[in-house]
Amino acid sequence: MKRVRLLPILGLCLCLVACGSSTSVSKIESVAAGSSESTEGITVATEQASEADSIDEAVNSGNALSTEEPSQYDIWRDYIDGRDRSEITLDEESEKLYLGFISGEIEAECSEDCSEYCEQFGLSFGQKSYKLPEIERMIDIDRTKIPYDAEYLSERYIDLGLDGSYELLVDFYDEEDPHGYGLSLIVKNFSGKLKICYIQDFWARQSAVITYSGMIYVSGSGGAMTHGGFNGYLDAEGKYHLWYEWDSYGYETYHERPDEEININGVRIGGDDIRMFINSYTFYDDKEYVTINIEYINPDKQRDENSTDLDEAYEKAVEVFIDPGKKLCTEEEIGDIKEKYRKKLGISDEVYTYGDELMPEDD
Repeated sequence: MKRVRLLPILGLCLCLVACGSSTSVSKIESVAAGSSESTEGITVATEQASEADSIDEAVNSGNALSTEEPSQYDIWRDYIDGRDRSEITLDEESEKLYLGFISGEIEAECSEDCSEYCEQFGLSFGQKSYKLPEIERMIDIDRTKIPYDAEYLSERYIDLGLDGSYELLVDFYDEEDPHGYGLSLIVKNFSGKLKICYIQDFWARQSAVITYSGMIYVSGSGGAMTHGGFNGYLDAEGKYHLWYEWDSYGYETYHERPDEEININGVRIGGDDIRMFINSYTFYDDKEYVTINIEYINPDKQRDENSTDLDEAYEKAVEVFIDPGKKLCTEEEIGDIKEKYRKKLGISDEVYTYGDELMPEDD
């Protein structure tokens, strides 16, 4: 499915980047983000299956679909993605409601926590409930209507908070659309009434990863050296919690232009032999942290007295980029800060690390 494609784009110095919707420094931030760190997320197992059985089923399922041996990345990605209906056991009420919504017969109401997202995507504030065809017609994709076809609409199930109940994840996308635009809805059964808990779009320059356990990683690209996004999660009650927002700006000089410099606001950072990444993080309490990474473009090149001094360049970059209210951190420190905020926010280790035992090692 397109929404789970985690494509090697955007940059991380172009590390992996996640695309689609169905989703450490941050393990997803390496795949789903565009910072100079590494970030990323995705199937099998019935409610009663043990973790060991689940992993075996994931491997066997992958082999059944193709004569080629699935890569470890494919196994991991499929495992942390949503489930097919045949792979789970829905209670009778939820199954009736979810299938009714998919068929366009039952409507879902935008939850209070999701009302801002509903308005953002053109779902009228005055109308509280929608059937699926109404939502389809409001989505600004380059076509007038998404046909009821697996090519354009996917039905998957996730377990927010890993509490044993299931939520419906619906994706719309058009494989014919050169911009790759699509949208994801998460719908939950609240005591016999369907509510839309979350809406997220994705397109050629914006990826969204929604994992089986409820982690959500969104990243976008403003160009080869400019990226940003936000990470958060949906709890067992379907309420979204922002963890942090991030931005990454890269600056680079080029060997073929020996006189080129990185010059920001009149301050010379360095000469023609460096690249620099400024990564900023704003957490849910509005506290801001910044990391600055400067390196030689060609570290093995022999350098002379005209080469950029990295320590001096770092000091100049601090002068330019660190405003009052922002705290300068190392990569190790920001990793610890993310962990602290994650635990304060209540994202459990079980939810956050779901599927990590299958995660491929970095090359």
